[in-house]
Amino acid sequence: MLRKFEYFCLIGSLALIGADRIDLLGGHGPLRLTPFLFCASLIVLMHLVEMGLRGRFQVTIHPTVRRQVPFLIVLALFLFTAFTSTILGEDPQRGLMPLCDLVLLAVLGYFLSVRIVSDPAPQELVVRSVTFALTVYLLFCLGGALAWSHGAMRVEEEASSSVESIFAPTATFFGLPRLSGFCLDANRAGFILVMYLALLDRFAADTRYSRFLRFATACFILLTVSRSAMLCWIAYHLFSRGFWRRLRTPRAGFAGAVLAAVCLLVSVVYQKEIGGLLDLWQVSDMVSDRLSGEQGTSGGDHIQLIQRGLKTWSTSPHTIVAGIGFAGAPRVLGDFFGDSKYGNFHSLYVSMLAELGLPSFLLFMILLGYPIIGRKGAAPCVAAILFFNVALQSYMEPIFWLVLALAWSLDLKSLRFPNLRLGSVASS
Repeated sequence: MLRKFEYFCLIGSLALIGADRIDLLGGHGPLRLTPFLFCASLIVLMHLVEMGLRGRFQVTIHPTVRRQVPFLIVLALFLFTAFTSTILGEDPQRGLMPLCDLVLLAVLGYFLSVRIVSDPAPQELVVRSVTFALTVYLLFCLGGALAWSHGAMRVEEEASSSVESIFAPTATFFGLPRLSGFCLDANRAGFILVMYLALLDRFAADTRYSRFLRFATACFILLTVSRSAMLCWIAYHLFSRGFWRRLRTPRAGFAGAVLAAVCLLVSVVYQKEIGGLLDLWQVSDMVSDRLSGEQGTSGGDHIQLIQRGLKTWSTSPHTIVAGIGFAGAPRVLGDFFGDSKYGNFHSLYVSMLAELGLPSFLLFMILLGYPIIGRKGAAPCVAAILFFNVALQSYMEPIFWLVLALAWSLDLKSLRFPNLRLGSVASS
């Protein structure tokens, strides 16, 4: 009975890993108790209780889990340097609480990865979790569209005091809601959906149902209207061998040719109408705003934040080595974000340098970069993470650590060296 309940909690924690719209405390607690924190903590507790009932705390290490030992070592070193940088930072009291949140999310994400790879049927576990996740995501999208039709919008920081505020969207695109499902932020929602694709490709077989889940996930990614999510999704496919293998088939080539011909025909026939529609939506102004580096534009603000982060990091030898402390960005970005505690440099890599210093940055890049060169099949998901975090930060997402830990659990790549003949070496 205990194992069945643990299994249900595991499905719930994976499915609702990003459901920050749901607060189990109803907005009356000191923190937002998400379903992930509740279910994942229950899994750890039940696992400890089960070990206690057996009368021994012996742990059977799965071979896949054994391959994660280097990940644990590098992660421990990174967290230690992050703790040291925060203690030596400008505001230790402000940074310690977010750092504890980071440690908790990283540990829970790693524990879930161990639980997945140790499960007798990880394929069923992942498929059930993603199915549950997309079902709840669809319900929240429908609720968000309904709430928007009644004129409801929500600020991310506000408490969910009503049913309407729970579902209300937080952003729009040309007057239409950016549907982010059970996530408050559309960018986060897109990142989590791409990570669901990575879980499906890693564990679920290429069946009709898994293909349907991938198609539904792709539709939800498009509904977020997130540039970073699109970049993450594209990077995931571009680094996937299966994607290029499917493109080389005659069927895919024929379908691509037909689609290109139809698009060309429509653009020629309806050239005036398409031009008028683009002028009506002010697409050129939107693109120039995104790509421009001038002050006041979206692209310009991103560039200024990155420049501010690099300048903050290079202020003194102390900041180069130890940074300003974890979550210290709001302290130096008051002119950008006011009193908001969520202000950041809008780039994971710049934030790591400015807040934690060079040693932590190098350890973090080892956590991200090694699976690409050392693990088989890790390139797509890690590349998606790398590209997404160019303009955003996802290290406070538990699915970030879950997928990263799973990437470290893959088989080692075999190093191939050219065969050198002894005679040729001696003659040279």
